[in-house]
Formats: sequence, C-alpha cells, structure tokens
Amino acid sequence: MSQSTHILFVDDESDLEMLVKQRFRKQVKEGNFKLSFALNGEEALNKLKEDTSIGIVVTDINMPIMDGLTLLVNVKNIKRPVRTIVASAYSDMANIRTAMNRGAYDFVTKPIDFSDLETTIQKTIEDLQVILEGMQAKEHLNVAVEEKDMALRSAQFKQQFLANMSHEIRTPLNAVVGMTNLLIDKNPREEQMRYLSAMRKASYNLLHIINDILDISKIEAGKIEIEVIDFNLEECVDVVYQTLHLKAEEQKTILRYTIGDDVPKWLKGDPTRLTQILTNLIGNAIKFTPEGGFIDVFVTKESGDEPSWLKFAVQDTGIGIAPDQIHKVFESFSQESSDTTRKFGGTGLGLTISKQLVELQGGSLHVNSTKGKGTTFWFLIPYFSGQEVKKVTKADYAAFDKKLTVLLAEDQPMNQMVAVDTLEDLFPGITIDIANNGQEAVDKAQEKAYDLIFMDVHMPLKDGYTATKEIRDGNGINSKSPILALTANAVKEEIDKCLESGMNKHLAKPFDPAVLRQTVIDLAG
Repeated sequence: MSQSTHILFVDDESDLEMLVKQRFRKQVKEGNFKLSFALNGEEALNKLKEDTSIGIVVTDINMPIMDGLTLLVNVKNIKRPVRTIVASAYSDMANIRTAMNRGAYDFVTKPIDFSDLETTIQKTIEDLQVILEGMQAKEHLNVAVEEKDMALRSAQFKQQFLANMSHEIRTPLNAVVGMTNLLIDKNPREEQMRYLSAMRKASYNLLHIINDILDISKIEAGKIEIEVIDFNLEECVDVVYQTLHLKAEEQKTILRYTIGDDVPKWLKGDPTRLTQILTNLIGNAIKFTPEGGFIDVFVTKESGDEPSWLKFAVQDTGIGIAPDQIHKVFESFSQESSDTTRKFGGTGLGLTISKQLVELQGGSLHVNSTKGKGTTFWFLIPYFSGQEVKKVTKADYAAFDKKLTVLLAEDQPMNQMVAVDTLEDLFPGITIDIANNGQEAVDKAQEKAYDLIFMDVHMPLKDGYTATKEIRDGNGINSKSPILALTANAVKEEIDKCLESGMNKHLAKPFDPAVLRQTVIDLAG
C-alpha cells in the first residue's frame, strides 16, 4: 500500500474508465496508482474478494445488479481496511446521507470534478496509511481497544464530512446573498424592496441553519464560542418573526410576539445564538401546529438587574407531546415517534443544539406539553445591559479615495460577479484583475503589484493555501502585499490554516459588504 495505491472504480457508465485512465495516467506510470474497474456492485465485490491489494473504492450509487448502497453494506464484511468514496449528483443528498451512514468515508458530486476527486483520494490514502501503520504496530491490542480507535476515527470522518457540506452549501449561498445586497443598493421600488429584504433575511437564516450542521460537532468537541457584543433585543426577535411568519401564514396559523415593557432594549450577549435558538423553537412550533392554531412568543424579565434573567417562551396550540416521550425531545436525531418523522420530517437536531446553546450561556431550557393541546418551550438566559450600536450604512462610510488595484482569485463565475460588482460599488475607480485558479493567481502576482489580493481556498490546479505560500516565498513584487482569504470555509481549523499559509485575514462567504469595506481599508488603506 505504501508503494502503490490500488483503486477500484465502480460505475455502469463505461466511458468513465477512459476518463479516469487519462486523468491518472501520470500516477499510474510512476507506480503510485493501480487502477481497476467494475460495471456494478456485484462485479466490484468479487474483485475485492479476489484481489486483497484493493484499498480504495470509488463507486456510483445507482447501478444495475447491485447498487452502491448495497455494495457499502458488503464492503463492511471484508476483513481488511477498505475506504469507499461515493459519487452522486449534488441533488441526491438523501442517498449520500444513507451512504455515509453505511460506512462511506467521503463523497464527490457528479458530474465529477477530477481535481476534487484527486484531493479526496489523496486524503483517503493518507487516512488508509495511518490505519495500516496502526494495525502493524498494534496487532496485540484487544477488540475493545480497536473499537475505541474506530470510534475516534469515525468522529474525525464526521467532522470532515460536515465541513465539506458547509463549504459546498456556502458557495452558492454567497451568490444569493451577494446579488440580493447588490439589488437592494439599486434603489428598488417599495414592493421590490419588501421582497428583497425578505430574501436577505431568509438567506441569512439559511446561513445560520448551515452553521447548525457544524454546531453539534463543535459542542461535543468543546469548540463552540459564545460572543459577547451589544445587540438590540427587539430587532433580534423581529428578524426571526419576519423570517418565519410567512411560513406560518402558509399553514394558516398565526405567529405573534410580545416583549415586556421592563425588558432592556439593548443587551450584551450573542444575538446570533439567540436567533438560532428562537428559529429552532418557533420553526418546530409552526411545523407541529395545525391550521387555525396560534404560536405566541413571550419575552419577559424574571429577576435581577445586572444581569437580568430574561425568559423566552414559545407557546403553541399544536399536537403536543405524550408524557412518556417528553424526555426524548432533546436527544440528538430523535423525535416523538416514527410517525412524526414520516409526517413532519426533520430530525430533532435543532432542539439538541438549542438546549446546549442555552446552557453554554448560563441558562436552561425546559418544555411543558399536553398531548393534543399544545406545547411550550421556554428558556432563561442572564444578560447584562448593553450600549446602543448605530448601524453602518453607505451614507456612514468613512471617506476613502485611494484608487485600489486588486487581484481576485476565484474560480466560480457567479461569485466572481458578486465580488466584482460589490467591490466596484464600495470603491469607485477600483481596478480588479481576476485569476480563475491558484496557478493564475501566482502568475499574475509575479507580473503586477497589487494593493490587496483576495484569495479563495478551493480552486483547480493550485489551491489558495499553496498559491499564498508561493506568492510569499522569495522577493516577488507581492511577497509583502496583504492577502485576504475570501472563502466559504468557515470552520476554525480552516481559518487557522489560512493564516498559517501566509494570509493576513479571513472573511467567510457570504460576506457583509460593510465588513468587507472596513476590512479592505484596514488591510490596503
């Protein structure tokens, strides 16, 4: 395995074999890869049993005779390390989730991006090498130790899978948010403004939901961070209301909220996490409240001045929860019954996250419910009084008349358009050169001096980390130029990797134009 990696490709499309051989001909010629091919799961399983050198399987899901999901079940019974990568259309997330639950190590989307496939294979090879070295060094360990080791690796695979999902969703979402912001700045009609504002709020709500995907792993690993900033409580609650009340109206239910007169207007805390908790609880209430029902949100001051203990209650007239099932609602991936899952969808993950987020802020989350009559989720959080924060608008932008020349390294056309139009709007007279991949970024950085370089991370030919290191090496004209990571990677490990590679700062997609402007001024002003 250390000399040559044997990879088995399983796909009923016969022309894939020619494409794979062409792409990896160099690795095969140099003896790094050995390739085999099968047209269905049954043929692949026979080859796995006959040839013990096969260590990696790249398989399609939908195939005749034996599909990829069935193949995954059978691969588990092979008594040697084999890592499986599934390939399926991005829209087929249900099958991808099933594949991951059945033991797939990672996935790539169809049509296959061979640069992405090569990166995924390399990561899989490194993992497989670790496994083989561990087996050689620890053959004397008992089954219990081996199971513990597998559990630890499984947690790592889960984290990587969730990080991949976060990046894949954030990339198109950046285009949605960016184009919405650009349209809002074009002085739309009142009716258009109402729709665009709703789109922007929904987009940011979707972004928070995407962040939920990573939160469970972060919480379990003790890596979640709670912000303490000044925020407007009513504005925070209203954002959730504006995001969800249309959904309630679609189901012919009424959503209302009331904030007590003695509740402080400005607080110090984490508004994003509060929004996340309320979105989860109100969203659940809407889901389980039938036509003609009510969902009421109450915010009251319970006790204390500094800090004030605030109570948030979400009360519905929905289907309720049976007394013997209430203790299960905060468990990960659980709902009251399988009938609930089939009828209403979801996993109950939001309640688990909400409970742990409340507790991380020093509070507690509770539930009262009567089957057939309704449910009330309520939580207490201590907040100190905050200071009023003035929102930054285009009219408030500080004067900045430097004519910037920047390089934008970005391989996605839609994200190129969003970035270019946003930067031209923020900095009139700016000159923007575009690099469509990491290699182009390095080449352009050798030819022309830039005030600032915007660097995406996942790009073909050469990724952003490598491109940044090459620009920093030596005494090139841009070796000292500021480099801003503008990427959909938002997990802490990826941010740290950006800074370690030589980038000056990280800004996650989708970005806030006001934050982008100030960041550019700080770096290039």
